[in-house]
Amino acid sequence: MALIETKDLMKVYGLGEVSVKALDGVNLKVEKGEFLVLAGRSGSGKTTLLKMMTGALAPDTGEVKLGTTLQMVTLDQRRDTLKPEWSLQDALTGGVGDLVEVNGQSRHVMSYMKDFLFAPEQARTVVSALSGGERGRLLLAMALAKPSNLLILDEPTNDLDLETLDLLQEMLANYPGTALIVSHDRDFLDRVATSILVFEGDGNWIEYAGGYNDMLAQRKASVMSGQESSQKSRSNKSATAKLKP
Repeated sequence: MALIETKDLMKVYGLGEVSVKALDGVNLKVEKGEFLVLAGRSGSGKTTLLKMMTGALAPDTGEVKLGTTLQMVTLDQRRDTLKPEWSLQDALTGGVGDLVEVNGQSRHVMSYMKDFLFAPEQARTVVSALSGGERGRLLLAMALAKPSNLLILDEPTNDLDLETLDLLQEMLANYPGTALIVSHDRDFLDRVATSILVFEGDGNWIEYAGGYNDMLAQRKASVMSGQESSQKSRSNKSATAKLKP
């Protein structure tokens, strides 16, 4: 069974002539190990679809089936959710002991900190004293320490420094589960996506295999194929017209 399956999802904003279709019969299956990216212009409904796929928002019509063993964790980029008085160690351990549970295994917090480029002497540094990049790495460390098989990332590269961005890509490469991602970062998409679901207008979404450049190539091939079909159709019509007495 798929981790997530959607059937005929519909979502319309507004009424009558001013209504806008965000989703028009979206059907998807997200299998284990996929890194599915939702892409489209601002306001196209990416976050709306993401919330529906995770059960946080109900569609106007249609249904979403979630796997019974689903464990979701969201990478929260809102750094204001970090308590400024927390120490780095307390943020990672929940203020209890010096061990962190990662993928079912206990690790010493000092060792785990090193994975995210923190020095041991920073263990007692309070969150309010951390730089923006360090807070980004701390949020990443906190998210990946939680048991999960589905990682939710809504614009995860926003405001990340290059060091933290590289670390995020490295951690995702080693993540054993599935990920749903909303992002505009083309280089990031090429590095992590197994498929991209793109908003094509009027509530229509089309899934393309691979990363961003793979999607562009498939789109181009589809357009050229459509043009060739149209040219053949016109040619056939012309030939038919010439054969008429």
